[in-house]
Amino acid sequence: MTTKQRNFFIICGAVLVAWYVHGWIADMERQAAFRHQQAIRAQQRQQAKPKPAVPAAKKPPLQAGTAPLPVPNAAAGKTAAAATLKPPAPYAKLAGIWRGQAAIEGRGICGLRFELTPKTPDTFSGYSSFTCSNIAPLMAEKNRKNQKVALLNRMDPEAAILSGTLADGAIHFLPDKNIGTDINGCSVSSFTLTPFGVNRLAAEWQAGSCHGGHMVLAKAPR
Repeated sequence: MTTKQRNFFIICGAVLVAWYVHGWIADMERQAAFRHQQAIRAQQRQQAKPKPAVPAAKKPPLQAGTAPLPVPNAAAGKTAAAATLKPPAPYAKLAGIWRGQAAIEGRGICGLRFELTPKTPDTFSGYSSFTCSNIAPLMAEKNRKNQKVALLNRMDPEAAILSGTLADGAIHFLPDKNIGTDINGCSVSSFTLTPFGVNRLAAEWQAGSCHGGHMVLAKAPR
């Protein structure tokens, strides 16, 4: 065999070996890709399986003679709370703002604004405010021509924050805080509101050592 022939066979053998090695590597890559796809599919199937349901806890059997506990009812609870806060008739309709006007000795013609708010069936909050206009026959002689007194009488209202309790068919208030005084230096010491006729309240108040008063109030429109 000549050198040329030997070289030819060597080259052919090398080509065959390279081809075989390349095919083996490609086959191994295809097998690895196939196994990878199989693993992904298996994982997806595992995740898609429904989880077993957790069995509900069994309630212990009731003993003989034992009644089941009632199921709480949220709506019933709200209704009960509303009923607790609702004052009994006719006081349920008294919440709101009431106004009246009357002649008061020593102060003139006075207007009263009273805001009434129920807190519980038997207790109320009240906010009173008096403003007056000087009318000479009703004023003390020293104040009849006093412009400062006239201005204070009209523009500096006597007001109070009150707490009231329902008793004997009326709401009896005592002041928690007095805000200002009238032109005579007096302020409310007690207040009583009594249902009077149709949509009216009879208001009566005391002012310590000063003159008290009374007035019929009508409910102001909303």
